[in-house]
Amino acid sequence: MIKNILVAIGDTDYEKNAFDYAGQLAVLLGTHLSCVFFQDSSHGGSPEVAETVLRRTEAECSLYDFLDYHVEAVAGNPRQMICEKAHSADLVVVGLPEDVGERGLKLIQNQIDDVLLHITRPIIVVHEQCTLLRKILAVHHGDVYSDHVLGLVAEVGELTKAGILGLALSSTQSEATQIRQQMEAYLNYYDVETNFLTARGFTVSNILENAEANDCDLIALSASHHGRLYELVFQSTTQTVVKLADRAVLVTK
Repeated sequence: MIKNILVAIGDTDYEKNAFDYAGQLAVLLGTHLSCVFFQDSSHGGSPEVAETVLRRTEAECSLYDFLDYHVEAVAGNPRQMICEKAHSADLVVVGLPEDVGERGLKLIQNQIDDVLLHITRPIIVVHEQCTLLRKILAVHHGDVYSDHVLGLVAEVGELTKAGILGLALSSTQSEATQIRQQMEAYLNYYDVETNFLTARGFTVSNILENAEANDCDLIALSASHHGRLYELVFQSTTQTVVKLADRAVLVTK
């Protein structure tokens, strides 16, 4: 059950967009919203900036009907503090600057990579042009981590009335078909509209192209489990999807 959503707030456009997304989602799910400003060197450690962000966020939260929330500032490196604060949340929402997508494949490691590697809670990465949920692409490639994705998506889809498109991926068509059947059987017990597709290969193109072709607002998939050394040298499929997608991406452990 999702009881508390943590959103990283700030004075940039992408952080404001993350707050809007998290606020609407919290209302739909009936959850508490924890709004946290991570005060680091990029903001000069300025108490004036923190005060402005907190005051604006309080005012915007008050505009939502029936929203239970709190707003706070936390000093420290966002790479570490987001993961630490996430322990008290069921779902985390962060914004992503659009230039990360433009430069993503050239970057070895940046803040979103570190957060994805270390965070233990599900996280939604919101791009600036994201819209709220109408249809979710749930990616499953036959492992227990993908099961975690499906379980969370089923809950969110049922509560928000968003449809779910299950994308079963495997190296062979027969295995992909089996995964699809397992997804169908699981989601059959939820009050949610479902459709299913199969494809060969857990690839960035399979995921992004199907999300675009089927007009999905949210891509949901599991985090990479290659380990830190691999992540420092290579971009995982999950990281690349997060950076290159033009819609929100939900990543679970």
